[in-house]
Amino acid sequence: MTSRLILVLASLCLLLGLWNCQDIAPSSPLAPGSPTTARITGTVHDVNTGNFLQNAKVYLASGIRTDSVATGPDGVFRFEVDLSGGTTVNALLTVRKKGYYVKTTAFVVSGDSSLDLGLLVDLSTSALIGGVLRDSATLYPLRNATVLLTLPGVVDSVTTPVDGSFQLTADLVDRDSIPVVLTAFKGGYKTRQLTVVVHKGQSTNLGNLLLNVDVASTVAQILGQVLDSQSNFPISHATVQIFTSLLTDSVYTSNAGQFSFSINLQGLPSISGFLAIAKAGYKPRSFQFTAPAGGAISTSITLDRDTTTGVRDSTATGSAHSIAFVGMTSNQISVYGVGGTESTILTWEVRDSLGFPIDFDHRDTVEFSISGVPVGGGAYVSPARSLTNASGRVSTTVNSGTVSGVLQFVAQLRRNSDNVVIQSTPVIITVNAGLPDQGHFTLGPDQFNFPAWDWVNHTDGILVQVGDIYSNPVKVGTAVYFNTTGGVIDASGFTDLNSHAKVTVYSGNPRPTDPILGIGFARIRAATIGQGGVTVEDSIPILFSGISRIENVIPGSFAVARGGSSGNITFNVRDENGNPLSASTHITVTLQYTPPPNTSINLVVTGDVDVTLGDTQAKGAGATQFTFQVVDQTIGGVPSRVPATVVIKVTSPNGNPADVQISGTIG
Repeated sequence: MTSRLILVLASLCLLLGLWNCQDIAPSSPLAPGSPTTARITGTVHDVNTGNFLQNAKVYLASGIRTDSVATGPDGVFRFEVDLSGGTTVNALLTVRKKGYYVKTTAFVVSGDSSLDLGLLVDLSTSALIGGVLRDSATLYPLRNATVLLTLPGVVDSVTTPVDGSFQLTADLVDRDSIPVVLTAFKGGYKTRQLTVVVHKGQSTNLGNLLLNVDVASTVAQILGQVLDSQSNFPISHATVQIFTSLLTDSVYTSNAGQFSFSINLQGLPSISGFLAIAKAGYKPRSFQFTAPAGGAISTSITLDRDTTTGVRDSTATGSAHSIAFVGMTSNQISVYGVGGTESTILTWEVRDSLGFPIDFDHRDTVEFSISGVPVGGGAYVSPARSLTNASGRVSTTVNSGTVSGVLQFVAQLRRNSDNVVIQSTPVIITVNAGLPDQGHFTLGPDQFNFPAWDWVNHTDGILVQVGDIYSNPVKVGTAVYFNTTGGVIDASGFTDLNSHAKVTVYSGNPRPTDPILGIGFARIRAATIGQGGVTVEDSIPILFSGISRIENVIPGSFAVARGGSSGNITFNVRDENGNPLSASTHITVTLQYTPPPNTSINLVVTGDVDVTLGDTQAKGAGATQFTFQVVDQTIGGVPSRVPATVVIKVTSPNGNPADVQISGTIG
């Protein structure tokens, strides 16, 4: 009996032990794979150029919380969203940057997300300034340089990426053009500053801005380019790492295969280190260097293809997969026959799926097409199609016609193997108008007559319209020079997209006198340079009118017979020089009288009794001389004599003189 009891107890202990050895369920309330924080990352880029946008403001509204960050040189932004209150959160992402349209994206956050956001340029009140910073000796691009934009009331800056490019937006508000100051600086280089006039609605490409090494600095520069050892073409997006006692850093090569590093030697005369270069499909390579303080070293590093990685099993290429634009001799040409460059050569490269130029065995025919306003003026491309060469490249020439504007180019091919159409991204070329032509040069004011003789700093706008021999607006920024024989005028203006340049004339000394038109008349002259260096010019007279006067009321009284008229009463309204007053001057003549008791009479003034002057320089009737009559229009005439008064009143931008009254009788 005792042994049975012991056996039962032992069995129970074994069962309890086995039960205690089972896995314990997790205590966390979240199921596996349900994080409490979601990470939202993304990049912001320019839709047209593909370049990352720095200093774009990104706002994320999720639930009751709104966060904001600014993108860095790589266009990247990052947010974290709390999901502890539920499995999903509705979010609204808004991106803002000067010179671009606002972009808003709504989405549901349930986990980590990555976004790629493209912004469209908005130049309705802005102008874009772009370029590339390069080392003046080697022409390698400079990364991590700062470009500062300064204009009245605004300071903005960007940091250059690995390709040295920069793009800044200038807000012109209500101005058509404005000078801005660009300052480029980087450790180890001399600061460079330049002034550029930008125009609303325009993009200004400054091209390459070269910085000189500052030999007195403590910074060393390491510049280089990574190339394919077989084709000698640049290798983009290769990883370049630098290892020194003072700096360890890494960077991806640009589309041109270029990279740069800057090291502050902190008083050392030089520093040694090595570079490690790697790229999928290539054998890695290292490179040792010694760089001096205040100096720069540059090198080209070639990488051998690693056939063991499967990039390619032979030296032959694949079929056409993409068409890359290589470059052009000029992105601006001139209309035909004006002495400028009338054509430019464009080059594309056809590449296989691995990014290598197609070889001769895979050559294909590329067709070129153009569109834009200049096509209507005879712009054309020749040849219209071309066969790729042994390097996978094709070239064509575009020739301007007689109409200015923007041309858009597209290269495309239909792949021989499967008839798939491959198309390049559009390329833009500007066809500039010709030089100013005398027959298309027009000058005009806001007012031909403005109140200026007796005042300082009264203003009048002067506009010039400048066209070329083909009636096109001349090139944006064409300078026109002005002078005046009265007051002061802006020395120069620059044409906008519509061929207009506008300046302001300011009243003051000298008070003008024209030998033909007389005292008070100034002559405004505008001039520019046309084809062959000839002067293209025009001039107009502007009247500086003076203070308002009412003069020479003749006769000085009146007597109207019963049922009759006074006859003509004349008076002058003009300035002290006898010239007409400016536009919107209002002249009224009214009759004041008290009718006899218990009578119904009709006494009026007729003639120039309610006159508003236009913009005139003429003298005489209706401008400086006016006439009226006092008339008894009572049926049967007034029953008895009625005393009456005529009041002449002038309201004018030239000033309001005292009313003039003349008395008389009617009846």
